[in-house]
Formats: sequence, C-alpha cells, structure tokens
Amino acid sequence: MGALTLRQALSVLSKSSPYAVTTEAELQNTELDVLKKCTYVETDVEVYFRNSLVDLKSRGQGILFLCGSSGDGKSEILTKYKKEYSQYIDFHLDATHSFSAKSSAIETLDSVFDKSKETGRPLVVGINIGMLGNFERDGSDVHFKLKGKIKEFLDNNQNIKSDIASFISFESFPKFKLDNENIKADFFSVLLDRIVRDDRNNAFTKYFNETLNDSSEQRLVENFTILRDRFVQKEIIHLLLSARIKKDQFITARMLLDFIFCILTGPKLLFDNLFDGGDNELLAVISEFDPSLSRNNFLDKFVLHHDLELLNCDYKECIEEIRTKYKLSAKFDKCTGRTLIRMFYLMRKVRLISGFSAGFNKSFEDKGMMLYRKLWVAHDKFNGDKDKRKELKKYYENIIKPAIRLYINRNQPNLPKTEYFLSAHGENYLSTEIDISIDFDALKNEIETDISHFNLHLKIAGETLKAIPVNVNLLTLMMNIVSGYRPNKHDKNSVVLLEELANHIVSLGVSSPILKLYVNNKAVTVKNTQDGDIEVSGL
Repeated sequence: MGALTLRQALSVLSKSSPYAVTTEAELQNTELDVLKKCTYVETDVEVYFRNSLVDLKSRGQGILFLCGSSGDGKSEILTKYKKEYSQYIDFHLDATHSFSAKSSAIETLDSVFDKSKETGRPLVVGINIGMLGNFERDGSDVHFKLKGKIKEFLDNNQNIKSDIASFISFESFPKFKLDNENIKADFFSVLLDRIVRDDRNNAFTKYFNETLNDSSEQRLVENFTILRDRFVQKEIIHLLLSARIKKDQFITARMLLDFIFCILTGPKLLFDNLFDGGDNELLAVISEFDPSLSRNNFLDKFVLHHDLELLNCDYKECIEEIRTKYKLSAKFDKCTGRTLIRMFYLMRKVRLISGFSAGFNKSFEDKGMMLYRKLWVAHDKFNGDKDKRKELKKYYENIIKPAIRLYINRNQPNLPKTEYFLSAHGENYLSTEIDISIDFDALKNEIETDISHFNLHLKIAGETLKAIPVNVNLLTLMMNIVSGYRPNKHDKNSVVLLEELANHIVSLGVSSPILKLYVNNKAVTVKNTQDGDIEVSGL
C-alpha cells in the first residue's frame, strides 16, 4: 500500500479500467483489487437473487435467469455466487458468448439447456434482455416449454417463478424511488459514500490525504472535497433522476462508476466537469440540464455584472466563504459567470452564512419536475379517502382536463369551456359537450412502481378509458398549455401522447347525442331524441 496516487486509485471506477467488468478470474490482493472490492454495493436485486438461489438449491431443478442490460452488474453478482454455489448449481455467466468460433450464442444456449436436461442439475444464466428475445425467436423448438416461459416474461416484464424457469429482471429494482416527494437513490448514495466519505476506514481516504500537498493534483483534491458535501450529492442525484425520467436514460452501475470518475478527475472544477459533457452517457445527457444555459433577467444581470466587475460586497463575502469551505485555490476568484451559476445551482441547499446564493434559487426551480413528483406520489398514495380524492381532483381540474380541452380546441380557442371541437367543414365546424371525469376506482387499484410515469384514469361520458401514461415531459407540456403555450416541433414526443388522447376523446364525442354546428359563429344545436327524431334549435 502507498504506491498509488489518488488519481490512480480512482482509476478503478473508469469504464476503460480492466476492473470495469468482473470476470471469473480470481482477484488478487493488490491495492487496486482492494479498492475495487470497496466500491461493491449490495443491491435489492442481489438480495432477491440470493434468496432465489437458495430456493433453487433446495428444489434441485429448474433454470434461473438473471436478466438485464450490459453494465448493470450481472457479472458482479453471478461471479460472487458462483464460487459459493457451483457445487450444487451450474452457471452460464454470459449468454452473449459462444463456446467456439463455429457456434453462435443461440446455439451455445441450446447446448447449455440440453446439458441441463441431461444432468438434471439446476442452472443459472446471466443474460441480456435482447439475447433472451433472440433465443425465444431463434432457439431450438426442442425447448418449446422454456421458450414459452421466456415469452411470458418478455410480455409482462415482471419477475416470474415457475418449476421450468424463473426470471429476475434488473428493471424490477429501480435505482431511484420517490418517497413523499423525496428522491431516494440508495445505490448511488452508498456508492458515493464509499468513495468520498471522510473516514479513516474509507479505503480512498488514505490516498486523498497523501495527495493534499501535491500541487499538481490541486484540482482533483478540490473536486473530491466538493463531492463530500451531502447537499451537493443530493443535487447530483436530482440531475441523474432528470436524466432517467426526462430523457429516458438507462442507468447502469458501470455508468455511475465512470460518471463519478469523470466529474472528479476531469480537467476543470466539478461544477464544470458535470455540465460540459464528456465521454460518458450520463454526462452527455446532464449537459442538457446545464443551468448556465437558462435565460432570465436575474441570471443575465448576474453574468453582466460579474463580467464588468460590478458585483457588491455580499457577492465577495459569499465567494470567500465558499472558497474557504471547500479549500479552493486563489484562482477560484477568477471563475467565469457560467461556472458560478453552475456552482450556485449545485450548492442551492448548502448552508452558507452569506445569503447571496439564495437569490439564485428561484431561477433554478423546475416547476414541471416539482409538480410531477407531487402528482406521482398523489397517485401512488391514493387509497380512495375523501381528502386524497379532493387533492387529486384539484390537479385534474386545474391542469390535466383544461390542457386536454385547450389542445383539442387549439383551432377554435373561443369555444365555451364546456365544449370540445370535433371537426371543421369549410368555414363551419362541429363541437359537443363532453363529460370527462376521474375514474377513482381504477386509481385506487393502480399500483405505481415505475417512477418514469404515472397513469391517468379517466371516464368519457361514463366510458372508462385505457390507462394513460403521463411522464414529466407530457405533464410539463400540459402545464405550459394551460399557461397559454402552443406546442411546436420541439415538443414532438410529448405531443404524440397528447394527440392520441385527444383523438380518442374526439372519436367518442362524435357519437354524442347533442352536437353543435357553428355557422358564421352562430351555434345550431342538433339533438337525437329518444324516439329517433332529430331536433334542431338555434336557427
């Protein structure tokens, strides 16, 4: 121990490190091996897998699939438990590989399953979802029962247990959870703590302390110190959640390790390393949430005053407090306005004596995300109680239903609030009144598990609609429409969802017994009576 620098110690996190992928080769007790072990975090999926493994051993038959995507940690888990259970269970760690150059991965799987039938021994297979689908389609029909179970799993995407085969999906164990609007990311929080915690028992602390007086690594030491702040960590977790639910970014353990490596060892202060993009999928997405790209009067005025050196003593006191708190170099005083905006964004919850930074908080509010978290939790916690019905109804009546009506009526915005536009006929057009209500019974029975969306449950004229998934982008679009915004090409993905809903509502409205025909902006009401006649009024 002692030969490594902090930068070299952190290299075990990099995706280009030989430690990025765990193999069956035994780890040696080198410094890097010890550090690699320290970054291993037990997850909910591992606990579930371990319990399933115990069950598989006791049954003595069957196949257990651990399913996920590249980099999510399958090899870590499988390698760990193969050592303990290989006496009782066969393991096939990587289903994308073949046994020889002459056979494909599908043919190899056929052979593995053939052998499992012959020996009667239980089998564990680590497999990507894509390869599982390929085998279901192209694998030998000799394994038709197994392929049937695979299809059942792929169709439902839920963990399945059966005598023939059991499936555990990483997607069933999300890395982010919403609990009373608070974001929980236990895996990332524990992982960060393992790396930057200021504790002599932390393996990385030794290297950090030895690097403190190394002037060539001053920037790395500064970034390490900044990342130790729990409030900064929480803001980074918020950014990762935004990447997950706004951009549908899949996040793996390998990505997160490399992400931490990049923001710590990058060439700039952590605030800039985080938003400047880089050779990491998460950094590329997070760069789209760069607060320095926001435009409002307050931020523009700050940048202008900073560049002209017109900022007052409050600013200087705040900068000095931050510089002292994180032991930043004197060069920190020369940061650009862009870097400082990024810094104030990441430090908006940090407790500072100076109140200067608090002035930025309003500029950093993400109202769409704030409302989404409220509504997701409101749907998740809904149990039919009167107060919870009232709370949900408020959001439906003030945002969701008005947004749907305004979008449907976008070509006839002057229609009364109770009417919905159906179709145009030259300069004339049809509308009708549509009763949109909340299906509280369906809401009560809904189980929210995926934080990337919640489901709307509506009734149109008493007819129950299919559940409508709403993600944060669609909800933000609805908020903006209610505020007077007109969707454009940049809202393409969200508009598609809203358009589908609008078209379905209009299709139901066409069969309404009461229609209104507007001729020269005057309404003519056409009504189907119970005896089959048509009544016309308003002429």
